[in-house]
Amino acid sequence: MNKRFFLLLTLQLIFVSVFAQKADEFDSYIKSFMKNDSVPGASFLVVKKGKIVKSGVYGYSNLELKVEAKQESVWELASVSKPITATCIMKLVEEGKINLDSSIYFYLGDAVTEKYRSVTIRQIMSHTGSIPSDHFVYTKLYAPTPIRYTVKEQLNDLFKLAPVGKPGGQFLYSNASFFLQAAIIEKVTSISFKDFVQQTIFEKAGMNHTYCMNGDSLIYNRSQVYTKRKGVWVRFSLETSLQALDANGFGGLMSTTNDLNLFIQALLAGKLISNESLKQMLTITKLNDGTEAGPRSSKIGLGWFIKDIDGKTCVSHSGHTGTVLLFYPKEELTIVFLSNLSAGISMLGDKGFRVGDMGFVLARMAMKKYGDQQQ
Repeated sequence: MNKRFFLLLTLQLIFVSVFAQKADEFDSYIKSFMKNDSVPGASFLVVKKGKIVKSGVYGYSNLELKVEAKQESVWELASVSKPITATCIMKLVEEGKINLDSSIYFYLGDAVTEKYRSVTIRQIMSHTGSIPSDHFVYTKLYAPTPIRYTVKEQLNDLFKLAPVGKPGGQFLYSNASFFLQAAIIEKVTSISFKDFVQQTIFEKAGMNHTYCMNGDSLIYNRSQVYTKRKGVWVRFSLETSLQALDANGFGGLMSTTNDLNLFIQALLAGKLISNESLKQMLTITKLNDGTEAGPRSSKIGLGWFIKDIDGKTCVSHSGHTGTVLLFYPKEELTIVFLSNLSAGISMLGDKGFRVGDMGFVLARMAMKKYGDQQQ
């Protein structure tokens, strides 16, 4: 009896010891942050030179059903979709089908009204094209899936709006600019944006668990998105509205942490676009007056934000649904954090969190721990 007792106690101590070794500063920070900001669930990954050096899952991907988050959970990416759209554009630039400094009018024709005809592809990729933040008529978003908000209708609604300043004059974050990129991709290739991104990015990178929003499809391991509305969790999936949009290049993808890592690894390895094209994407955009474009302490390239963190270049993009993707190109260090707490609608009192700022904290931690390691 005593021998059996001590054997069980020894096994328990070994289990506790192994678990303690696995739990680290990343887990402590993420769990504390999620508790303080009421984040339901999350998945986390750090990759150094293609090798996963840290992973973690936390909380619930579905609160109602008490489904725990896991590495296979599929999260709504929101604006983390944008760099993937921009990569598609760069692929067409390489093929000679798009010129970064050509007018959008060259590709979309008379759908572009006179006041927008000087806007270039480079400017819509860098949020400097004077394009309004959003273009859609909200009452058209809530139709059932079979009723489409077509590209033609979206272009018509967008170009009824007045430009915000002059092209190249300022940085203005614009979902509409990335819809335009998806519309141009469809015009140039004669296939749907959904099919093009599937063939050009997902298949080549091996991203078998990444999807375009479609409310009718069964997507296994899908995470439910929430927001905190006046202190109470409520469901808030972008899919309920954005699934009606054709050519959604600004926020229409769902994916896993593993698939986003595959995207970055393929990007860095030159499997999706050339190293020269990636270099162009990571070059900071200059405004007409010569100043660097971008929000706050970050700058904007083509589809990516660029930030100096402790003297090292960090590239990133975050999303409305509590998602962020970051990588250090030189150090080949990638950080993925995907969650399901959306910023929601501020006028309704919804509360998300500053996921981009959290991402930079995780990036600093990852660089400190893994940056100098040689795999």
